[in-house]
Amino acid sequence: MKTITIRRCSAIAALLLVGVCAQGNTDSRWWTLTSGESLYAELVEYNAITDTAILRINEEHEKRYSLDDFSAIDAAWLLEWAAVTAELDALRLEMKGVFSHYQLKGEHRADFYVYTPSSYSETNRLPMLILFHPGGKGARYVKRFMAAAEELDIIVASSDAFRNTGAVWNEKDDVMLECFRELLPVLEATAAHDPAQLYLGGSSGGAQRAYHFSAMVDRPWAGIFSNGGWIGGPDFYDLPFPKMRVVMVNGHRDPASRWLERDAAVLERRGCAVNIFAFEGGHQVPPPEIQLQALEWMINGDAKKDLDSSDPE
Repeated sequence: MKTITIRRCSAIAALLLVGVCAQGNTDSRWWTLTSGESLYAELVEYNAITDTAILRINEEHEKRYSLDDFSAIDAAWLLEWAAVTAELDALRLEMKGVFSHYQLKGEHRADFYVYTPSSYSETNRLPMLILFHPGGKGARYVKRFMAAAEELDIIVASSDAFRNTGAVWNEKDDVMLECFRELLPVLEATAAHDPAQLYLGGSSGGAQRAYHFSAMVDRPWAGIFSNGGWIGGPDFYDLPFPKMRVVMVNGHRDPASRWLERDAAVLERRGCAVNIFAFEGGHQVPPPEIQLQALEWMINGDAKKDLDSSDPE
C-alpha cells in the first residue's frame, strides 16, 4: 500500500527561500502580454542585462520578447526567475562537492552535468539520481538538487538532451530513447556509483520520461522521484515497470495530481512501494525541505520491508 505524507511550506519559509513555493519555479506557464495576447509557452532564457526573454511556443517555435512586452505580474515573474538562477549559481560555489559539465560525443551529442557530493572522495558506492527536466535545462536542474545531494550523499546528473515532446509518444521520443541508451553507460562510467542504487526522476514531462525509461531501459532501477508528473495515461499502463520505490511530490493545486491514485495503483500492481508528498502550491518544484524528505524516503527507507508489502497481484 502506498503511503501519503502531507507537508506544508510556511509563508516565512517561502520568503526565506526566495519564492521557492511560488508559481515562478515552473518554466512552462501561461503568459499575458501588454498587447492583451495570452499564450502558453516555456521560458527558454531570460537575459537580465538586456531585459529580453526567449519563449518556446508549442514546444518548437522560439520567439524573443522584451521585458516591456509582458504584463506587470509576468515581468515580476521573470525577475524572480533570474534571481533564483543567480542564487543557484552562488550556491554552486558554496557547495563542498563538485559540479561538472561533460559532453557525449557519440551519435547523439549531448551536454550533461553531474554533481558529486563531498563524500564522493571517500567512496564509489553512492546512489546516483538521473534527472530529466521538461525543458532540457540540465544544469539548472542539477543545481536545484545540490543541497539535498550533499545532505544525503547522492550523485545527481542531468542532460540538456531531453525535453517534452508532446502528450503522445512520437519520433522525437524514439531519438531521445536512443540518446539515453548511448548516454547511460558513459554517465555511469563518468561517476562511479553503487549500481544497485540507480534512480530516475524529473518534473512534469521529465517525470513521465523517467517512468517510461525505467520500463524501456534495462537496469536494476531502484526508484523514481516524480515531481508533478504522471505515467502518461492508460496507453502506458502496461509498460513493464520494475519493482522499485516511487515517490510522488505534488503541489496541492497541481492539475497532475488527478492522476496520482491511478498511477500509484498501476505501480503497486508491479510491486512498487509508493509514497505521496504534498505541499502548498501548483505545478512547480517542491520546497527544498520537501525535496529532501522525499529523496530521503526514496533512498534511505526500509526498501525491503516496503517492497515486500507491495506484492504484485
